[in-house]
Amino acid sequence: MMAPLWIVVSARMASSRCPGKALAPLAGRPLLEVLLDRMAAVRGVDGVVLATSVKAENDPLADVAGRAGFQVFRGDEDDVLRRHVDCARALGADHVVRVTGDNPLTDVETIESLVARHRGEAADYTYVPGDALLMGILAEVISRSALERSWERGDARHRSELMTLYIKEHPQQFAIVTAELPRGLYRPEYRLTVDEPEDVRLMQEIFARLAAPGRRVTTREAIALLDREPALARINAHLRHKAANLRSVALDAGIGK
Repeated sequence: MMAPLWIVVSARMASSRCPGKALAPLAGRPLLEVLLDRMAAVRGVDGVVLATSVKAENDPLADVAGRAGFQVFRGDEDDVLRRHVDCARALGADHVVRVTGDNPLTDVETIESLVARHRGEAADYTYVPGDALLMGILAEVISRSALERSWERGDARHRSELMTLYIKEHPQQFAIVTAELPRGLYRPEYRLTVDEPEDVRLMQEIFARLAAPGRRVTTREAIALLDREPALARINAHLRHKAANLRSVALDAGIGK
């Protein structure tokens, strides 16, 4: 019997640039609901859970997930790593797929490939290195053991949203598998994450054009749309990614340590 592996979608209402973005409407549904429904399509996992914090301001997120039929775990507001550790323990999950709640176009095909590699190679951490992370379509697969060791041995930096930073800084302590994006998905000129009001607007335009009842917008469809309508990509092309994510990418490249 395979070790339990769950998709953990992490989201909060708080955001320095775009508060409440997880509830932004995409073709009539909250962004979070769109993402959770998308993750429900992933094969080879045991379930999907929303991991949010205990703060009352996150009640609307828990309500969205609950109404859509998903489990909800509530933990630490600021210690993202601890929230994932506690969530995995509560679920009895030996491994988790970490999905951030501001990436409604997280790619299903890539997750299935990462999960298969992770299981097949008995990995602690499976991910796609480099700047593809900044597109906003990627997830990471992490063993609960690696999460626990990172929390116990790391410091405040490692317990933030950079919860895999300790693993990347200490690769000799973990079984790490690196993978590549499926062909055609590496398009770093496109920003498909949601961190600013312009990102919300782009996502709304994408889903207004592509969404339809009973079907999910694929990452490939979104990229093809931006290829056809370059004016859409210009909506958020001027934005820069968070310094924290850039540091993580630098570590992937072996610099900035």
